[in-house]
Amino acid sequence: MVKFMKKGLIFDIDRFSTHDGPGIRAAVFVKGCPLSCKWCHSPESQKQAPELIYQKMRCVQCRKCVEACPEKAISAGCNAKPIMINRDICASCFACAKSCVTHALRICGVWRGADDILETILPDKPFYINSGGGVTVTGGEILMQADFTRNFLMLCKQSGIHTAIETCGFGRRDALLEIAEYCDLIYYDIKLIDNELHKKYTGAGNLIILSNLAALCEIPGNAGKIIVRAPCIPGINDSPEQMAEIARFSEKHGIQAVEQMTYNASASAKYEWLDRRYELNI
Repeated sequence: MVKFMKKGLIFDIDRFSTHDGPGIRAAVFVKGCPLSCKWCHSPESQKQAPELIYQKMRCVQCRKCVEACPEKAISAGCNAKPIMINRDICASCFACAKSCVTHALRICGVWRGADDILETILPDKPFYINSGGGVTVTGGEILMQADFTRNFLMLCKQSGIHTAIETCGFGRRDALLEIAEYCDLIYYDIKLIDNELHKKYTGAGNLIILSNLAALCEIPGNAGKIIVRAPCIPGINDSPEQMAEIARFSEKHGIQAVEQMTYNASASAKYEWLDRRYELNI
């Protein structure tokens, strides 16, 4: 078997996922996203670099992290927040996470090779076959790690594993088209059709996203394996008119399936892990 040395920055692997495509699947989550959606339910996926996560409910206030930090970026806090992290001076050496016995502090994002991940999930192949499942590469955004995604999907196809991706489509068109060759199923996210609203709520316009989807559908056979996913965010894009716009655009390009995704009301909890404020108040 050919081995690829290109590595991907991975922040999670769910080996028995039932939410990222048909059947039982291995969901491989790549880190890094060009968008900053105000409702993002995985803020830890946005930065394209390893970063420190702090889950205070696991903290036993042993203060080992305070002693381990060479930059003195961690200090004792209070009962509401046992430790405080000064992320402005944190050097991301992760000595604190390595000293944390309860994993209240942990590193989010590990570089792993495509062949390494394949070896991890191959023992689960019988579950994929018997349930009609497979592998889904999601994120973050796969197009920010296009080489890794393509190589990993290629290895999965060579191993007889059903392949799927989830993408927002914001990235290089040639990379998207190459990746699509190794996909049995493509989940394509469309948040809004209106370019200015898209820019307001995601931090970027959608012209690249929509034109990439159109180009993808021009290749025979692609439209039939695409499912458009539209997150329904109350008061932002959930009106019947807005959802109809997404459906019409999809149908225009030969896509027959559009899924509406329910807003995740628990998303705000993850922002505390990164000392970030959740901007969306719904």
